[in-house]
Amino acid sequence: MTDRRPTWLLCALLGLATLATFACGGDTAPRPAAQAADTSLAATEAPPTTASPAAAEATARALPVTPVSVQYRVIDPAFEALPGARAYFGEYAGGGYQIEVPADWNGTVVYFAHGFRGNPPELTITPPPLRQYFIDHGYAWAASSYSKNGYEPGAGARDTYALRDVVARTIGAPKRQYIYGQSMGGHVTALSLELYPDAYDGALTECGALGREILDYFTSWGALAGYFTHVDLLPASADAISFGTKLKDEVYPALGGLDNLTTAGRAFVDAIEHLTGGPRPFFREGLRQNYLFNFVILFNAVAAAGPSTAAASNIGVQYAIDEGFGYTSAQINREISRVQANAMYRDAAQYPEFQPLTGRIARPHLTLHGTGDLFVPISLEQSYRRAVDAAGAGGLLVQRSVRRAGHCNFSEQERERAFADLVAWAEQGAQPAGEDLSGDLRDAGRAFTQPLEGDDPGTVSVP
Repeated sequence: MTDRRPTWLLCALLGLATLATFACGGDTAPRPAAQAADTSLAATEAPPTTASPAAAEATARALPVTPVSVQYRVIDPAFEALPGARAYFGEYAGGGYQIEVPADWNGTVVYFAHGFRGNPPELTITPPPLRQYFIDHGYAWAASSYSKNGYEPGAGARDTYALRDVVARTIGAPKRQYIYGQSMGGHVTALSLELYPDAYDGALTECGALGREILDYFTSWGALAGYFTHVDLLPASADAISFGTKLKDEVYPALGGLDNLTTAGRAFVDAIEHLTGGPRPFFREGLRQNYLFNFVILFNAVAAAGPSTAAASNIGVQYAIDEGFGYTSAQINREISRVQANAMYRDAAQYPEFQPLTGRIARPHLTLHGTGDLFVPISLEQSYRRAVDAAGAGGLLVQRSVRRAGHCNFSEQERERAFADLVAWAEQGAQPAGEDLSGDLRDAGRAFTQPLEGDDPGTVSVP
């Protein structure tokens, strides 16, 4: 997952003329947050649905499974070290790897877990965003391409864990080891803390897809769009071409663009705000960046449905909407289409990455998330907090938000502060400051946004 999604990328993702016309129009390119957020709604908790979960599950349709056979190849991992550092690179069972070690290495290694990059056959390596900071401050870093692309946090966790042996053989056993994940790499990181509780001294995630809920989120996006436009958008309902045609010819005209939303579109946006964390700064700006792109993601899942898509479900998701849109929350929860996950991919032994995170962590975990991220919404932080607290490990989780639109859109100051605070916490026991992201987010992130945006709206008020 990346924070730049230009029009050409949308077109490349689609590959179908009918939907390319729809998705490559004027609203697709990301735009800077230029206005104050103009939606301010009530609390995110939905009233109890009048339909029981069992009833919803009984009427749900299962997602299809389209086997995806890809012959992956590692792209040359060679790279040039920064001044004052040494570069190591090569291939291993986990794909390609890169390691960079400063001349004054302090004995600590940071393992970087990259985000989602589609499912091309080329396996590439991404250096950490804090690469220069790490080298300047004596930290070595290591990164893997993983052994496969796609939404594969399980492979990412296993391959990053195996990279530890490559590091030990190449530069010697580290004194301390941290894991740092971005976007899907946040899922890799959170999963790693549970699967390998003694492997890392601490973890930092930014814009993290913290658990299987990211899959359910895109399913919910489609279910809500279908509900308000009266179009069946369940992935099991159509092949890719007819699905794309529905989006182009029926769904988007029924919703309208963000600058000319229809009645159905306004209801959809209100429900999406509730789904993604509630009223908060830069929701509208973030929605503008992802309004069409999230439909592209939904389409792409139908066109190449693999395990991650088949593991998605909206069974048990509670939707909410404010008054004045012609619907009640109870009505939506009773009537909305439900998607049942394919049971094969919910097998805990074979696919632990598609199980809910347990929250059972044994090392400090600091998270950073944008309030206006609509690709990986901040509601995933709320779910993760509930899981960690329920597991009795709440004291090992510190969460922070940044008042900004876009995915993984952080300043160097924000990232550096987060990593330095994590290290001080893990090595000196100084738990850093965080904030409660579990409830009202209308004034979230003020203490951790460096700098505040020039058009920051202040506290978002409910009209």
